[in-house]
Formats: sequence, structure tokens, C-alpha cells
Amino acid sequence: MRMNIVQSVATPIAKKLVPLPVRLWAKDLLNARRVRRNPGRMVLVSEILPAYAAFGGRILWIGCRRYTKEYGALLERNGGECWTTDIEIAHAKWGVMGRHFTWDLLLIDRLIAAESFDILLCNGVFGFGVDARQSQLVALQAMARILKPGGRLLLGWNTDRVEDPTTFDFVQSAFIGDDLVARGARYSVPEAGYVYDFLRRKE
Repeated sequence: MRMNIVQSVATPIAKKLVPLPVRLWAKDLLNARRVRRNPGRMVLVSEILPAYAAFGGRILWIGCRRYTKEYGALLERNGGECWTTDIEIAHAKWGVMGRHFTWDLLLIDRLIAAESFDILLCNGVFGFGVDARQSQLVALQAMARILKPGGRLLLGWNTDRVEDPTTFDFVQSAFIGDDLVARGARYSVPEAGYVYDFLRRKE
């Protein structure tokens, strides 16, 4: 009880003493640390991204945060060329320097020419910005247009935030499953409530 009283007094005082930008920076830092320790994220970094990096080619990472900053270098280990995009201009600092653009994923095919990328990595975007079911369909259609025939698409999504994006008729007609890491076309991480779907655009 005493601790709760102390906390209730200390919190307003801390807010007055610590500038808002500093508090936001600290919150972002703690969130990045939490995300990096998430079992689903650990699988992504240790298994999935290296598997995509092995193919090389032009790679687009969609959605940038502090904890994605190192992904560009990881994806370029085998000669690939990684680009990044995010709808928020403030997130550009977490993208690949010189190869980042601020844009809406739903309109990505208006910025990028058709069949420009070998690999698209869309992880944690559905349910965290692209929330509506119809918006997810539009995003999938736009991504398919900029992906080369035979190109690879990663969809990473939280089971408690969105419906299965692979159930769209469009996905069934435009893509096939891709057994990328010898675990099938779908890699579930139940303890994280997370699913990775590996897809390839039909030739």
C-alpha cells in the first residue's frame, strides 16, 4: 500500500521534472528492448531474415522502428540491396540511409514500378496501422504488383489483432506457399501469439 502511495506521488513529479521528449525517448527504448526479447521476434532475426538474405536481390522492408534498425545490414549480408519504407516521416531515421522512402503501403504501387522487388517483408504492419480488413486486401494487391513473378513475400501478423490475411481469395489466386525455413509455408510461434506466412508470387 505504501509503495502505491509513493508511486502515485512520484509519477506526477517525474512528469514535471523530465521533459516530454526525454520521456518519449525512454519509452521507445524500453519498448524496443521488450520487442527484441519477444519469442516471435527472436525467430525472425535468428532464422527468417537470414533465410531471405541468402537469396540476395532487391529487398523491401516495410515498417521501421528502433528495433528494426539493424535489419538492413542483416538482409544485405549476401549481396542483397535492402530498401525500407514507413508511412511516418519520423521513422525514416530507422530505415536504410539513402534507400528509404516515406509512403503509404496501400499506395506503394503508385511509387514503385511493377515487378521491381525480389522480396517484400511485411511484418507487424497488419493490425498496427493497416487495421481494416479491406485495407489489408488493398495492401496485398499493391505489394503483389511491385513483386517480381516468383518473388517472395513475408507476412508476419498477431493472431489476436487480425484475421488470417491468407484467406483472401486474392492471396489464393496470386500466391503459392513457400517452405522457406523447412517448416512449411506457415511458421507459428504460439507463445508469442504470432504467425509468419511465407508466400511466393505466381509466375
